[in-house]
Amino acid sequence: MQDNHYIEYAPPLCLQPLVHCYWSYSAHSAKSLATSNPIIPDGCVDIIFDLNVPTQSKCLVVGPMTKPIQNTKSNLFGARFKPGMASLFFPSPLKEMVDQIVEINDLQGQETDTMADSLANMNCPQERLSRISSMFQQILSDQPVFEKQIQSAISIIELSSGRVSIQEITQKIGCSRQHLTRKFQRHTGLTPKFFSQVVRVNRLIEIYKTNSTSSLGDLAQICGYYDQSHMISEFKKITGITPQSFLKNA
Repeated sequence: MQDNHYIEYAPPLCLQPLVHCYWSYSAHSAKSLATSNPIIPDGCVDIIFDLNVPTQSKCLVVGPMTKPIQNTKSNLFGARFKPGMASLFFPSPLKEMVDQIVEINDLQGQETDTMADSLANMNCPQERLSRISSMFQQILSDQPVFEKQIQSAISIIELSSGRVSIQEITQKIGCSRQHLTRKFQRHTGLTPKFFSQVVRVNRLIEIYKTNSTSSLGDLAQICGYYDQSHMISEFKKITGITPQSFLKNA
């Protein structure tokens, strides 16, 4: 029996353009927490509820990440927003939340402490999903539409698995490099270049999970790196450890 249990749940149809997934995580020992892979940058923002009762930090926002972090909490339920989409929930530019884990007591008029208590008393993940979805829909009822240029840039990067150049992106969406970078950082917290690197590393990990017999050289070629050395360097930049160390626990 595994010590760690991580499960993802699909959001309701109306929130699928914004929410990548809901998820639950539980760990039954401190040892399993310490030996698990770090949580690596994925371009997303998570709102996380600590289901341990009592707890002082009931609701946390994990901003866009440029470096890995190690989870220390054992009973969580969260919502992971698609890249850029969390900007609809927060008035400040997401670049101000980079590498920040912030406790929030109120999310646009919604009391998160009350929400956390309610979620902790539910036994069914679908009940939690429904409760959080209702809160998000209420918050978003008066929110503006996400900026189409940046949404297009994100889609181009994701569809190319991070292998598109910044020049190609600016040509396709019709803006300058400076304009793209400024807007991209405001809505995602990251530069387009770094986001592309994040997408590429995460794609590499996905490929390895489906075909663990792939060599590092094969992975480098498939994911569009110049060579294996380039891949290892970028992988360590994003995850903090070598591909060999990370992938053996993937």
